Amino acid sequence: MSTYSCPRADCTVAVTGKCLLSHVPVETCPHVRVDALDVPIQEPEQQRETFPAGLVYHGNELGLQQASELFAARYGHLIGVLGAYDTGKTCLLCSLYLLASCGDLRPSRMFAGSMTLPGFENRLRLLRKWVGPGLPEQLVDHTLAADPRQPGLLHIALKGTAPTPALHDLFFTDLPGEWTTDLIKRADVAERFRFLKRADGLVITLHAPRLLAPETKNSQIQSARILLQRLRDSVGVAQTIPIVLAITRCDLAGPTVPPAVYPIVEFARDLGFINVSHMPIAAFSDRAEVPSGMGVASLLDALLSNTAPTTTQSSCEPYGSRIFERFRCVLEEHP
Repeated sequence: MSTYSCPRADCTVAVTGKCLLSHVPVETCPHVRVDALDVPIQEPEQQRETFPAGLVYHGNELGLQQASELFAARYGHLIGVLGAYDTGKTCLLCSLYLLASCGDLRPSRMFAGSMTLPGFENRLRLLRKWVGPGLPEQLVDHTLAADPRQPGLLHIALKGTAPTPALHDLFFTDLPGEWTTDLIKRADVAERFRFLKRADGLVITLHAPRLLAPETKNSQIQSARILLQRLRDSVGVAQTIPIVLAITRCDLAGPTVPPAVYPIVEFARDLGFINVSHMPIAAFSDRAEVPSGMGVASLLDALLSNTAPTTTQSSCEPYGSRIFERFRCVLEEHP
């Protein structure tokens, strides 16, 4: 039988076998040590090395001010996640968190902690409570921004295993779908997205069943084209960063990419975006032929396809035209 221990003074996992942060199973908690595992959970000393000393957060999500403090300490990968309401943005992020924390991204990447663990767990509370067959109708709560003018960020740290054990700090936006819809409708709201000029990658979620339905596919194509045009012309997103079209809800539509995706990809490349990819995603699934988490690891690989700096690189090491981002503060773009 496994024995547990935890460095947190208020955690009773060693006695009760239950995680203070409600991780199920207990082994997924980054703070818990499981003595019986062949690959031990990360030691507390290693956890402390993951984050800059002296920075304390409530853990639900990070604001731009907090992110700026972290980016000033070392390079962080800012990933913008955009998409209309109910296209699966938060489900995608939660699926990534579960895959990472459960060790399902190994051997190439290992979970190295998160400064927003409570935030992920709060978003997963509906799924954690579900005891019926299949999946619940609503997996996560609708995203509401804590500050209607500022984005919320969720953090995951991943440590590579080959060829070097580089540490990647990934900061994903968790924005209400209304933000994306507003940008599609009105160019004058682009100011709200200025922080994406600092982004290292973009994920645009597209709902697979809507791309397949004859009555909605044309409107989906047009909306995606307008969004890409706004991102280039009004927001000023760098055309060199990876852009991933995440074709979500493939648990309903199947693993085949809808043909309506291809004109969107072609349009993005015509706009000058040089690193555009697409992939089917099933964040969660109750179908045997479409496993939960399908495509999430590939999406992560695409986002990290650029040779972006990591914590193992020298500050003098060349990094093309974006080396200045190593020291740049998000607030310079969002005062």
